[in-house]
Amino acid sequence: MFKRLGASFLLFYLRMLSIVQLKKINPIVVGIGGASGKSSLSLILSTVLSSKYKVKQSRGKNSETGIPLDILGINAGNYTIWDWFRILFESPLKLLTNWEKYDIYVAEMGIDSPKEPKNMSYLLKIVKPQIAALTNIAFEHSVYFDGLVKSPDGKKREEEILSLTKDQEMLLLKSLPKTGLAVVNLDDPIIEKESPTIAARKSTISIEKKDADFYAGSIEVDLDKFSFDVVYLGEIYKFKINRPLPSHYARSFLCALSIASYLQIPLHDSIANIQNSFSLPPGRLSVFEGVKNTTIIDSSYNNATLPPIIDILDLLKEISGKRRKVAILGDMRELGSISKKIHNEVAKKILLTCDFVILIGPLMNKYVAPVLEKNKFKYLSFKTFTAAKNSISKNIKEEDVILVKSSQNTLFLERAVEMLLKNRNDKDLLCRRGEFWDIQRVKTL
Repeated sequence: MFKRLGASFLLFYLRMLSIVQLKKINPIVVGIGGASGKSSLSLILSTVLSSKYKVKQSRGKNSETGIPLDILGINAGNYTIWDWFRILFESPLKLLTNWEKYDIYVAEMGIDSPKEPKNMSYLLKIVKPQIAALTNIAFEHSVYFDGLVKSPDGKKREEEILSLTKDQEMLLLKSLPKTGLAVVNLDDPIIEKESPTIAARKSTISIEKKDADFYAGSIEVDLDKFSFDVVYLGEIYKFKINRPLPSHYARSFLCALSIASYLQIPLHDSIANIQNSFSLPPGRLSVFEGVKNTTIIDSSYNNATLPPIIDILDLLKEISGKRRKVAILGDMRELGSISKKIHNEVAKKILLTCDFVILIGPLMNKYVAPVLEKNKFKYLSFKTFTAAKNSISKNIKEEDVILVKSSQNTLFLERAVEMLLKNRNDKDLLCRRGEFWDIQRVKTL
């Protein structure tokens, strides 16, 4: 009880102080939500807007504690009890001393539950965006929605869980003032259907529907290139990045271009800024040279929802040509009663896109391996990274294209990337660096 009361007080305390801090600065707040791709879109948008404005980006700090600490400018450290005591005393000092000025605050807003403080309604008590975009609506952290669904029927449960998720995510767009801007992804059928309930001005984006305000056509992807045509107001603008990306990234670029246009940055300038400065955080589609002349696609940071893994498996097939397509895949966590269905969908996509896979984690072993076994597909399956380690090294062949993707909780498959790197110094470019993560990895050996 005392622990719960202490946590409630700390959340209230941080929320109030961060609200005051934002009022001091009075920036335009841009909210970025959705089941996947929030960090990438936030980074792209910050890159574009920085050409004209001073921008502060939450950089993955998207929770009930992460957003207030980011606003106040406080480093949470290793989240020990002593760190929280330090935060308690440091927060009012930051309020008095932190006068960092910025024009725009780009806030990632992630939901873990339909209940406060881990839902969208609570995050909207901290920040009140004038501009917002949802990347997509899909099953995310669904284990925390399970308890609110009463139907025993599997199909109905899925529908109700997705509906609860939709209700939370759409709050971001529905909360916008009429004078604000909502970027609407027409390729997401749920967002498109809910679009009439949004009071703010709407700007539509799509890679499928040519009548969108911002449309991406002629998408091309290979190991060295990602390009497409941006169609806006009848004009065509060429867009090219010198690295491979799944096709859904075109939507993220369109979202950023839409918001930048609304904020009076010319479209050709925005495109040039992205092409000259674009990069992604570690563990999100980084490409490395591997041992045995292999190519590694490192997407080991996270793997919590279905759409990104489906897209990246398609990418693996598309860019590999005649080279062997290998995927090292970890569990998709926190999906609750729909876990089997989602993992089965991944198994079906593996059959269509890969030549060989190494599965890591109890859920992959339980749900994906049987499907591959039934279809006589070449695979290995292990419950832990430690058990898989030696087999990973033994089964990599010359010139393989290797995709590594996983949820972060306990699996930490950046270790698989590290052991396959040609240049050992590249390990410093991987995700989850530092003492805290070193300790977490050791716990799961």
